[in-house]
Amino acid sequence: MKKLLILDDNSSYIRALKNALTDDFEIETALTLKEAKEKTDKTIDIFLVDIRLDEKDQNNEDGLLFLDWLKKEYPKKPVIIMSAYLDNYKKDEIIKRGATDILKKPINLFELEEKMKNL
Repeated sequence: MKKLLILDDNSSYIRALKNALTDDFEIETALTLKEAKEKTDKTIDIFLVDIRLDEKDQNNEDGLLFLDWLKKEYPKKPVIIMSAYLDNYKKDEIIKRGATDILKKPINLFELEEKMKNL
């Protein structure tokens, strides 16, 4: 079974994703950039990462900082970026930084499952 790390600052959202994906993946979760780095190792197969990890700070891009770090440490690992604020970001720039795919929140679970099965 593939191992997935979900990084999001919203514990309710993590719980919902975990419940939806638990049959197909072994799941690790993280609420912060620091926690995600601590839990990341070679056993994680796929990453699902929210861009903004602090809703009070409109300039927060900790998820993209994590993407940059991941691509240096584990360049071949697939990373799906998610955000409710995708209109504020240039999708092609996120792909250039190494994201495998980008999804707008709220996530369509069927679309997410299909993308993850193709990885």
